[in-house]
Amino acid sequence: MTLRYRFFIILAGFFLLANLLVMNDLTALWPGPESWLAWRCLNGEAGGTPYERLGALILGQEGLSHFWMRLPGAAVFALALAGYWAISRKLFESEVLLTTLLVFSASLLAPNMAKVATGDIWAMATQWLAFAAMVRFLKQPALVWRLAYYGLLFLALWAQPLNALVFLMGSGAYLYFRHPQGKRLWSLNPWLAGALLFLPLYFLGWTTFGQAGFLVGFRTGRFLLWNLAGMFPFLGFVLAGIWETRKRLGRQEEMAILNAAGLIFSLLAHSLALQGVLALVVAKQLKSYFNPKYPYGTIVKTGAILHLVAAFFVVMPLMVGGFLQFQGPGFRAMLAAGGIYWMFSFVAVIGLFSYNQRYLIEGLVLGGLLVTTLFWLQVNPLLQQKTAWPRQLVEQSRENTAARGIASSFLVQPGEGPFPALAPYSKAAYPDTHILSGPKSLRHAWETSREAVFLLERGDAEELGTAVPSDTISGWDSRLRAVEYVLLVKK
Repeated sequence: MTLRYRFFIILAGFFLLANLLVMNDLTALWPGPESWLAWRCLNGEAGGTPYERLGALILGQEGLSHFWMRLPGAAVFALALAGYWAISRKLFESEVLLTTLLVFSASLLAPNMAKVATGDIWAMATQWLAFAAMVRFLKQPALVWRLAYYGLLFLALWAQPLNALVFLMGSGAYLYFRHPQGKRLWSLNPWLAGALLFLPLYFLGWTTFGQAGFLVGFRTGRFLLWNLAGMFPFLGFVLAGIWETRKRLGRQEEMAILNAAGLIFSLLAHSLALQGVLALVVAKQLKSYFNPKYPYGTIVKTGAILHLVAAFFVVMPLMVGGFLQFQGPGFRAMLAAGGIYWMFSFVAVIGLFSYNQRYLIEGLVLGGLLVTTLFWLQVNPLLQQKTAWPRQLVEQSRENTAARGIASSFLVQPGEGPFPALAPYSKAAYPDTHILSGPKSLRHAWETSREAVFLLERGDAEELGTAVPSDTISGWDSRLRAVEYVLLVKK
């Protein structure tokens, strides 16, 4: 490994660490699973899953601390990278393994998912590592890898049992019948181990089939779209790798069988371990591309050009939209994030056509890392001006009612939308917080409550027939649509 490449890895590690930690304290809770988990933890209703138990412990000691809530996800992601290196370093060349970790770190999904306090990063990391441990046992059936697999299988089932069972049991069966050493898995017996580990977890209430704590879960459209977006910078190599796997699978080649097991069953299980499997596929293609006999150059180049064109047509509307919403700062923020991504993608294309390995790998990896860095540093502070209104509304209510000692608050769940971020903020400020289901329950609460705070959309407040304050607070909901909220105090 050259000194220059060592410096590049250190630089990539620095940007990854920054991506995992920056703005975690200032970013408001995201509506949906993150707010739902925070609400459950604040109410003492947290389930037995590891991310809920840890969330309840942190919120019990730190209160509604955004940074500490999100820190475990960042730590899980970093530990997953180290764990994958430890498990797979004897299976693949160090160059391929390092490239796999770089691609995984520079994807547009995995490091950003690690910044959200939900179960997704836990499921992604444990299922990815458990699959790697199963492959390591397949190649080297030693006691240490048997124990490593059982431990990781336990964690995977604890975090997300349905996806983990389908992915790990299915891929294990596939390898048992298709891999040349597949019969070794009979001594590991992942199927019996899965059942023996899952049943006690389930009956003790430590795990659940529910998907409410996950951003992705079993939502097929979202799963496919987000995984495609995650590997968007490496589109050409993903296409070439899948095509090569399909062709070589007919010749019973070992690497194709391993890749097929991971790809097929991560798709069937909706397992986010797919990102890790695709990272290995991309790393293999990046190494093979510079072989003069590489047969998939046309697919890689076509995918790279399509990615470059698609990125341009995504970045330009974002720059215009940034200007329309935030004027000059919005345009500059979108230009900084999107422009640097496009620039490094262009450098990667130059490396692709000139067969310059350094330009290709560094362009792809730095493009993915820097667009994430600049999104959180440049774009997210502007988005917070529009999306942080739940925290601001509750803070405003506390200022207005501090002298009166009000302990009750009410808010309305908006239709079929995601769980509102307003709920955990209100719970942290008012111990007796109630989420109402609609106009009838709102009117009943208004008529029967004594002193209480009502945090309502303007339309809901007007239906009560009471005077609506002129100092409303406006912002965006989870779909970036305009909303307007008011604060009513029942005396």
